[in-house]
Amino acid sequence: MISDAPKGSKHVPKSSHRPLKRGKACMSCRFLKIKCDGEKPVCGPCLAHPRDDDCEYADGPGRSRTRALEDTVSRLEARLAELENPEGSTPSVLLHHPYLYNAPSKSPPIADSPVPLAPLPLSPFSPTSTSSSLPSGMPWNPPVAKKSNTELSGSSGSSTSPVRFSIPMPYLGAEELTLTALQASLDQFLPHAQQFGFFMHVPTFRHSSLLAFPLGHHSRPTTGLVNVVHLMGIHLSQPESLQGAEALLLTKAVQTVSVDLLSTHPNKVMNTLQAEIVLAYYFLRTGFLLEAKVHTATAVALALGAGLHKLRSTNMTTPSILGLVHDQPYVLTTPVDVTQEAERINGFWTVLTLHKFITVALEPPAHVCGALEASGIQIDTPWPVDLDRLDECLRPDLRGNSTVRHFLNGRDRADNDPPLALLTKASILFHRAAHLTGQWSPRLTGPEQKAYDSAARAVNALIESLRNTLSAFAPINTLHTRNPNTRTILLIHALVDAAAIKLHWIFAYAYPESKQICLTAARNIVNLYGDLNLQEIGHMNPIMGNLWMTACLIFVDEISRTRQVKEAVWAGSSVEDELLESYRNGLKVLSLFSQDSALMRYQLTKVQEAFEAI
Repeated sequence: MISDAPKGSKHVPKSSHRPLKRGKACMSCRFLKIKCDGEKPVCGPCLAHPRDDDCEYADGPGRSRTRALEDTVSRLEARLAELENPEGSTPSVLLHHPYLYNAPSKSPPIADSPVPLAPLPLSPFSPTSTSSSLPSGMPWNPPVAKKSNTELSGSSGSSTSPVRFSIPMPYLGAEELTLTALQASLDQFLPHAQQFGFFMHVPTFRHSSLLAFPLGHHSRPTTGLVNVVHLMGIHLSQPESLQGAEALLLTKAVQTVSVDLLSTHPNKVMNTLQAEIVLAYYFLRTGFLLEAKVHTATAVALALGAGLHKLRSTNMTTPSILGLVHDQPYVLTTPVDVTQEAERINGFWTVLTLHKFITVALEPPAHVCGALEASGIQIDTPWPVDLDRLDECLRPDLRGNSTVRHFLNGRDRADNDPPLALLTKASILFHRAAHLTGQWSPRLTGPEQKAYDSAARAVNALIESLRNTLSAFAPINTLHTRNPNTRTILLIHALVDAAAIKLHWIFAYAYPESKQICLTAARNIVNLYGDLNLQEIGHMNPIMGNLWMTACLIFVDEISRTRQVKEAVWAGSSVEDELLESYRNGLKVLSLFSQDSALMRYQLTKVQEAFEAI
């Protein structure tokens, strides 16, 4: 049989022919410089050498990965040319101040939300109510500001972020600080030191700081701690002669603290821990929130790394190795006396309290977690002790075992707890309540809902128990402004009430009991001071701004709801007047203490904006 094919051509069976689709070559063939038949989705050469995905064609319906990469390369080359010749090009990227807060997006205020349905008859933590659903109505969200002439707003402009100053960062060395200047700073800082996490024995620290030895001498505190205390004294006093010098002092303090652990100072671990704690409170107070988190994290790492969570443990523990010196393990030395041991105990709990404050104040509820109570970390250190009553508090037989766990399980004995121990317990409950709020969801299954209700009831019982302890230990009407523990006791009272708010706030729309608990707790916070002269109280812990703001927003939320439901019996003008009066009290105290705190000024602005929006 004679073939019709031209002479010299190869005969290919008909079954092996592939229909040819004319088109451009795929990207792979173009790159390899081989002939492509343009077959889609996989061309002949790519079919012969299989790949994970289809061929890419430049004329496809969308940009191919190769084309996208080429565009990216072109854009980066153009940007590189801009940076190399800044005067001859127009910037394609506009820079902004990294620390300025963005203005909130406009959204309808809470007054525009639907009127809540009738509340359910049972408490959300009732044993007979283990299948709680999402409370009717919308959970409270801070309304954004809108232009309004509403009374009591007190706002004269738009929201601004905390004022920040530019910090030059040259290395400042270890210039000697005069004893006269240091003494003046100590006089300003030490009376308020407890509010900024100072756990060391004040008379001993003051004496050693003013010894006539060079800065960094082993008989004095570390250079970093001395510089931090000097910085805080200048910050709290703000003398006209040193205006503008605080930024340089801050730079010097941060630099020297960062290298103190490399020194041979015998107390470098605890001194650096103390410096990091005070720096974290300083940054929180001045509105440097990221820096506050960083120094808090450093303090947590130091405390856990040094094994401060295992002091006087009943369990067999091995000392934490801090490093190797001459190929030998280096561990925290044995305390020289009971005062130094008490400082270590109090130092750990001060770190834990700071961590609780920072986490609740700066993180959304869903992200509130317990790094110091993570799986595998068991805290055995006994509760804080009173440094002025060591013979009574730090007995030789004092031991600790699962301290926090026993407290949360209701198995803790609170016998004559000093203020620092009560503050620690209040901060734990404050953090625990916020954590539970972040864990609640309307999609919880039956067992999950049962576990949540059980945990919430336990925390609620602990809050009430601590409230009763406070009422017996330190009633508000017996406090005096000249008592150094007054500010700490006020903070404890406010934390207990804030914990109740955190625990019940998301249920306030559905459960009358929860709403009443929140309102009562908020009134307690803003009316906390009674007959005390606020001008004489002195500087407060920076977390107080968060507590005052929380209370004020409770009143703003309730005022908004009473205005929505005017036909209800309880929505009379007298109810709104009482709420407005409580709001005024909260605004007054927040305004007073915000005068020298950038963070509190910002929180005051947020409260004012929320009120203007209703």
